[in-house]
Amino acid sequence: MAGGVGDVPSSIVTEDLTGTCWRDDMWLGAFGLHHGNVLDYFALSPFYDRACNNERAFLAGKPRAAPPAMGEGVEYLLADSQPPHLFILRKLYRQSLGAITTLAFYYILDGAVYQAPSLQAALLARMQRCMYCIRGAFADMQQDLAPLGAGAEAAAAAAQASALERELKAGRDVPRALTPADREQQQRVEANVRHVLRQFPLPVPTALLEAGSEPAAAAAAAAADGGGGAQVKAEPQASLAAAAGGAPPLPSAMASHGGGGM
Repeated sequence: MAGGVGDVPSSIVTEDLTGTCWRDDMWLGAFGLHHGNVLDYFALSPFYDRACNNERAFLAGKPRAAPPAMGEGVEYLLADSQPPHLFILRKLYRQSLGAITTLAFYYILDGAVYQAPSLQAALLARMQRCMYCIRGAFADMQQDLAPLGAGAEAAAAAAQASALERELKAGRDVPRALTPADREQQQRVEANVRHVLRQFPLPVPTALLEAGSEPAAAAAAAAADGGGGAQVKAEPQASLAAAAGGAPPLPSAMASHGGGGM
């Protein structure tokens, strides 16, 4: 983290070492860690600024944990601890008027020294981790569901193939299964045909017209010839009477008979 924050001089620079981890197993094996020597252990790490007030106190024969209160500069203080596993150190800049500006935090976890990330970096890392876990969960779900979908498709294809095989063995014409696109096309064609037929109706064939007119003509001829038929039937009766020696009928009687018929 660069200097220049607040009233901190631009020459005070805090390097970003959040990706660095430091540990000294020989020191830990010889002295261990406690409140009295944690700053001495931290002074061996690359996170320590040699120009700090703690180092000036050490060179003056005082412990690093008690830097001189006078003068401005960079200091390291033990902010919190849970010995022997966790120690939290605070890096600050002390001004001549007593104002303090925090520059960074460091923590020692089981002997390993780390630089604490900023709040923005911590939130960003958490969000990226959540996104990674969500993507992994969806990928696992897709892998688990893919065999189920493939099995269902394979079962449907096998059932369709077996039905087709049975139809072929039975010697039947197997119609092709209509897809939604086929049904839509069929409905569209039928609608167009009905529209054309409404605008241009089909003409009636001449043979059908002639076949329908013949029965009507025969019926009209029979009705017109009804009186003549009675006269024709009477003529044979008259000829039979003449042959039998009878006198022919009188004209008046024939006339009266004809008049009665009329």
